[in-house]
Amino acid sequence: MTTLLNRIGLLLCCLVLCYWPIERSRAQTNSVLQLEPFLTGLAAPVFITSAHDQTNRLFILEQAGRIRVRQPGATTAAVFLDITAKVLSGGERGLLGLAFHPQFSSNRRFFVNYTRQTDGATVIAEYKASASNPNMADTAETILLTIPQPFQNHNGGMLDFGPDGFLYIGMGDGGSANDPGNRAQNVEELLGKILRIDVNTPNGATPYSSPSSNPFFGPTPGRDEIYAVGMRNPWRFSFDRLTGELYAGDVGQDAREEIDLIKLGGNYGWRVLEGTRCTNLGPGSCTDAKFTPPLYDYPHVGSNCAGSVTGGYVYRGAALTLTPGAYLFGDYCFGTLYLRENGAVRTLFDTNLGITSFGEDEAGELYVVAGAGTIYRLVNAAPRALVNVSAASYRGASLAPESIVAAFGTGLATGTQSAATTPLPTAMLETRVSVRDATGVERLAPQFFVSPTQVNYQIPAGTALGQARVTITSGQGVVSAQDITIAKVSPAIFALNASGRGLPAAVVLRGQTVEPIARFNPATNQYEAIPIDVGLGSEPVFLVVFGTGFRFSGALSSATATIGGTNAPVTFAGAQGSLIGVDQANLSIPRSLIGRGDVDVVLTVDGQVANTVRVNIR
Repeated sequence: MTTLLNRIGLLLCCLVLCYWPIERSRAQTNSVLQLEPFLTGLAAPVFITSAHDQTNRLFILEQAGRIRVRQPGATTAAVFLDITAKVLSGGERGLLGLAFHPQFSSNRRFFVNYTRQTDGATVIAEYKASASNPNMADTAETILLTIPQPFQNHNGGMLDFGPDGFLYIGMGDGGSANDPGNRAQNVEELLGKILRIDVNTPNGATPYSSPSSNPFFGPTPGRDEIYAVGMRNPWRFSFDRLTGELYAGDVGQDAREEIDLIKLGGNYGWRVLEGTRCTNLGPGSCTDAKFTPPLYDYPHVGSNCAGSVTGGYVYRGAALTLTPGAYLFGDYCFGTLYLRENGAVRTLFDTNLGITSFGEDEAGELYVVAGAGTIYRLVNAAPRALVNVSAASYRGASLAPESIVAAFGTGLATGTQSAATTPLPTAMLETRVSVRDATGVERLAPQFFVSPTQVNYQIPAGTALGQARVTITSGQGVVSAQDITIAKVSPAIFALNASGRGLPAAVVLRGQTVEPIARFNPATNQYEAIPIDVGLGSEPVFLVVFGTGFRFSGALSSATATIGGTNAPVTFAGAQGSLIGVDQANLSIPRSLIGRGDVDVVLTVDGQVANTVRVNIR
């Protein structure tokens, strides 16, 4: 008996934490996109990223040479590393790139790209987070690669680890205008390229090696580090976290800006081509088949800062702020945000921001970096919590104290998490639910489960009857504030197929024997009824149903039930005792129901009727 009751307990936990009807979880609101200020007061920020270490921290680059770390929920960012003494900053120079090792959580390694004092050469260097304080970096530096820069501009600067575990480096053509040294097409130069190196495998005294699959590796003429050629000034690239594809924004000269889909060994045309435009600068023909055309390019407008693309990210966030798979990018000069979706590009926003970069957090949500000192988060500002309902019946006319509630909407959390301990937490992934009751007392609600589209929580103990306001706050701020009615009872029965109807979460109790009423069919992914054998003897047989919202009923006589329209005496109605928020009612099954097959079960408590469920009587 104990074993089966434990299984029922696990089943109920699964119902509370895991299941919800598809039609509700996919509910969408009209998209109202906004740029919401996220961090202010920064000094020339040029990048924001996460460490992908499950801490949900964000790291911000300031051009002068500082890396700042922002803790979840914080409004400021503390200094993580300061190398301003090493960095030559100004114009297109500075601390330009940051990438965390894929195993950063265990090896503490991260990498930076900066132009050094005093000659402006590009330095790719490794640092480590402190072993004693994860929010501070050790100052010891290991230089991996130094690349001389002949001019002040076109330094590239982006770093990122690909899905292959290698470090990718974006290098501009060395500067001036029109690539006077033809460096982008010269495979003996590292300038004007996307590089790829293996930071886990030293090559003798060199603290890295080059993957053997790089196109010019080994005896093939050209530098081993090169992954792709023909770049003018790749300003921000990123990997699609789903497909692994590499998208790059390459800043143009006088006429066109371009977005490229970078592939191993690709040649993207500069200085022969500027986007789809033939420059007539050579070397070689503009129609040479070796050149890969851009994924998208667009013309300059005007003469003063007429265009400067900033590469962005393919959206893969769980909050569905954008269409999954859409690519967000922008233009520094125009302040325009563009969205490439289903092969077409449209303007998402026109702003007055100097867009220096985009960023992505661990949950896949996107950020816009403005060089003037503010980082913005892209959010869907439409009302996002669509409904607060009983997690058992999916009704919401009223809810009872200590009952289990499900909130459905969008943008409710930055990820998915279930409570793993008791007492239940009141915050998960920065999401909190507060309930302000009719007396003005506000309490944080214990949480069972959070996801971008659903939060399951318990109405706090002590919540007064009457009107109450439920406020859901995520890491993005207040998501929703909704008024609900708190009633003494609001009975609801859990259904095994998580629809508020059909088979109940229940067992049959026969003396000291507990029997199941359903079995799971993996072929249909549904629970199916096991007929209840009431038997011909005189021993009472009980249907024990589990629900929520009726533990504060009056006298037992206020609880009544029918099975198949026949009175079924209620011998117990109240808190289940071992599962948080779960209530239980024991119904005596009339033997007159023998042979009836599928019959409805209706529980009424204090005059309030629960959702109808159904069992099968043999």
